[in-house]
Amino acid sequence: MSSLTSTTGLEAVRAAVPLERERPVEDYRIDTVAPAVALRPADRAEVASVLAAANEAGLAVVPQGARTALRLGAPLERYDVALDMRGLDRIVAYEPEDLTMTVEAGLTLEALRAHLAERGQELPVDTPPGDEVTVGGLLATARPGAWRGHLPGQRDLVLGVTVAQPGGTLTTSGGRVVKNVSGYDLHRMHTGALGTLGAIVEASFKLAPRPPAVRSVAIRCTQTAQAEAIAFDLWDRTLATRAISLLAPAAAEAAGLSSMPHVLVEFGGSEAAVSRSLRDLHDVAALGHALAADEVDASAWARLRRLAAGDQAHDDASAGDVVLRLGVPPSEVARVIDAASALDAAGLAAWAHLAAGAVLVRADALEVARVLELRAIAVEAGGFLQIEAAPAALRTAVDAFGAGDLVLSSALREQFDPRGTLNPGRWGTAS
Repeated sequence: MSSLTSTTGLEAVRAAVPLERERPVEDYRIDTVAPAVALRPADRAEVASVLAAANEAGLAVVPQGARTALRLGAPLERYDVALDMRGLDRIVAYEPEDLTMTVEAGLTLEALRAHLAERGQELPVDTPPGDEVTVGGLLATARPGAWRGHLPGQRDLVLGVTVAQPGGTLTTSGGRVVKNVSGYDLHRMHTGALGTLGAIVEASFKLAPRPPAVRSVAIRCTQTAQAEAIAFDLWDRTLATRAISLLAPAAAEAAGLSSMPHVLVEFGGSEAAVSRSLRDLHDVAALGHALAADEVDASAWARLRRLAAGDQAHDDASAGDVVLRLGVPPSEVARVIDAASALDAAGLAAWAHLAAGAVLVRADALEVARVLELRAIAVEAGGFLQIEAAPAALRTAVDAFGAGDLVLSSALREQFDPRGTLNPGRWGTAS
């Protein structure tokens, strides 16, 4: 692209929205690279106008909200326009009797939760790093938390989305009510697509009543195998379980617990159901010869969510911690935790959400060989390894997702974004 064409294209992008929508480009760096222009549209029509102008000019656009997953995926190939979605932060419709809500993509989970709490309802997700994530980011990343496998995931909660396509067209999939969802669920396709197939501008969700009682217990063990046995015993019982996680000693310490293997459990439901579950838990812990089973507050879960997200802000693209997610069968999580914990790396912590089969590994730094070693372990167990956060050099040297995901994402990208306008390179070199 010539400099004249580039300049003309940027002028067209700027002209797509009112002048006051422009923001300082230095606030939107990704891997130390600043865009040529940063805009914060105020509604879906402005988002569509920006995308249409950028697509026509051959400019690369990166939609972003709270910027909590900037180092998830491969480094960007190009980055011309930062599209700040936080200007779209309205509640469009709320039907508490039907347990449904429609919101714009820039609304934070914190604001959404506060509004629902007034009616005793919730959107039951616990995605990292926490409630600062926007609705658009929640869906685009589809990160699993400790509740996955016990409660519905993001794809199961979303009823429909409105998406601004790379060419500027606004399309809607699904609906705003549960019975209205039929046909091919395109909104599910956008969930987890990392904003590469369109910019989500609005989403409708199924809600749930807030449980009147929520309690957490940390079961301290002597070794991972003991924690695994206790965790599976709890999982096999009919309890009011919302989360069962296995923590290696370093992860337990990071969560504010003692530096020993732990099973961290959360119950949610009626007072009677939670009380019964607590009694059963203490019986299981005693049968499993646990060292202790103590109630803890929600801060342990909050620390784990932040640990799973990694530090996303760095002035040096070669710096920053590494967070990996290994998806394996639940029967393999203890073995994978032990294998990861055995790696020689500073600040390494490993833990797993049992029902989801998700093993998280966080370290101050990891060599390429160690990441490939963990990927081989995951593949041998019938699973995968995904880079959740890492310096740009590691995300360049190692496929962030896996060959199968790369082939599928490339095919979808060719169909929905043939000019590579949105997040080019995010899924790897073939995207």
